[in-house]
Formats: sequence, C-alpha cells, structure tokens
Amino acid sequence: MISIVLKFKLMKKIIFQINVPNHIQTNKVTAYTFMSDMYDISERNARRYAERCGAEYYKLTNANDFKPAAGKHLDYQKLKAYDFVGYDSVIYFDSDYIIKDNAPDLFQLCGNKFSAVMDPGKSVPELAANLGIPRERYFNAGFMYLTKEVLDKTRKFLPEYLEKEYEFQGQGILNRLFYDKGIDFYRLDSYEWNPVKKTFGRYADHYSGFKKKKWGEVTY
Repeated sequence: MISIVLKFKLMKKIIFQINVPNHIQTNKVTAYTFMSDMYDISERNARRYAERCGAEYYKLTNANDFKPAAGKHLDYQKLKAYDFVGYDSVIYFDSDYIIKDNAPDLFQLCGNKFSAVMDPGKSVPELAANLGIPRERYFNAGFMYLTKEVLDKTRKFLPEYLEKEYEFQGQGILNRLFYDKGIDFYRLDSYEWNPVKKTFGRYADHYSGFKKKKWGEVTY
C-alpha cells in the first residue's frame, strides 16, 4: 500500500486546455468559437481540480503554440500533449468542458491506462468509417487522459500524419494515429466523464457544439 501511494505522489502530471482569447475559427466541419465567461469557469474548475490532484496546469493561449501544427485549425493544438515530454500523465479538457468538484482523481483512477470516452454521437459511425477505423475504437477527444507510454510510442509518426487534414481535426488525427499503432483506450463512462450526447454529467458538463445554447442553465 505504501509503495502505491508513493508512486502516485511521485508521478509528474499536468492538465492543459486551449484558451485563445477572442479566437473564432470555422470551416464546413467544425466551429471553434471563443466564449469568455464559459472558458473562464472551465479554467477555474480545471485549475482547482489540478491543485486537488497534485498536478500542474497549462493554458495554451497561442494558436500556434504547438509548432508542428502551426497554421492549422486550432483544434490541432490538442497535440500540444506531445510537448509535455517530462510528464507521466497528461489530461486534456476542452474549454467548454467543466470538471466538477465531486470528480475523483483521474490520475489514481486511470494510472498508466490511456483513457477516454467512446463517442456515442449519431455521426460517429460515418466519422469512423471515413477514418477507416472501427466504430468502437472512436473516442471523443474533448476529454482525454494520456500517458507517457502512448505519447512516446506515437510521437515519431506524428509529422507524417500532420501532412493530411482530418475531419474533426485533433480528434480525427489522434483516432487514426492511435488505431494504426495498435493503441486502444480504457473506456470511461460517458455519462460520468464526458456527456457527449447530453450536456450535463456526473463529474463534468460539456457544452460542445450546439449544446452551447444550454449555457446559463446551471450556476457554477
């Protein structure tokens, strides 16, 4: 028991988000619209969660922060996870994703397992088919728990994949890359951790896409 506790204390861990002030970017597939009040609360809760879990927090405020994806759609900046080379675990939260105070410590829950939610969206079968991957291997990248092992295993292949554009940008490239390199994921419960089809979940609320119209229904 002591060794397990010590292991988690010694883990180097970080949580990061994309929060580029006043950034609005659209294309025919996705839209990325800056919402100041929502993003401020998302950041506040993520910082609070990081402190509770003993993790560092990083806010990406430059649309070209992750240099290999500079000039691409902002969603490709999720690949900033590859820059955190000295960390054992990296958590990514979208800035329209609000982690709640009752959420347990993911670093302890997931340990060394790359974890995400299998996306239950109606468009997923088509998106997965377009990527050439099985539907059950398609995860939602609005919330991810990434491990050093997974990032190290796939890092050298990233430049090759960045030469192509993907539907749902960062989500698309990661799904295709991880599938090609034989990386499956530990499936967290969508209602608990990333309510993709809804908005409000047990441990988090996610105002993705058209669900942003629900902003203001809950006070945080």
